Amino acid sequence: MKVILIKNYEKHKINEIIEVADGFGKNFLIKNGYAQPVNKQTLLNLERVKDKIAENLADEIAKANIVKENIEKLLLQFELKANGNIVHGSITHKAIAKELLKYNIKLPKNALSNEVYNTFGIHDVKIKLHPQVMAVLKIKIIETI
Repeated sequence: MKVILIKNYEKHKINEIIEVADGFGKNFLIKNGYAQPVNKQTLLNLERVKDKIAENLADEIAKANIVKENIEKLLLQFELKANGNIVHGSITHKAIAKELLKYNIKLPKNALSNEVYNTFGIHDVKIKLHPQVMAVLKIKIIETI
């Protein structure tokens, strides 16, 4: 029996068509709401769902690319205190995200790595806006006395 999964089940993903034993399909997967039997109507529904998912993915990528362009135009400047060659403090991902909020750029959770910047100069910060879109932000760290 072929079924279309409507929920993730073990190693199988949603909207996947799998072949299972008749009893398992009817008595477990369909009964517990994990799957639907394959027929003309469910195949049409599956195609509509896949088209909608593709549209949403394209929209998300387009929005992420717009944010990427805005981020890559910026050069954020941070100040750290130093005593000779010893730097006091560091710039964390939270400080970078807080600074980006001033430019109306809200980053998704876990977009920035937990990397810490504690040397003077210009650094490239990689920001993962979407699994397919990566932006590079330039930050400049200068010394204050």
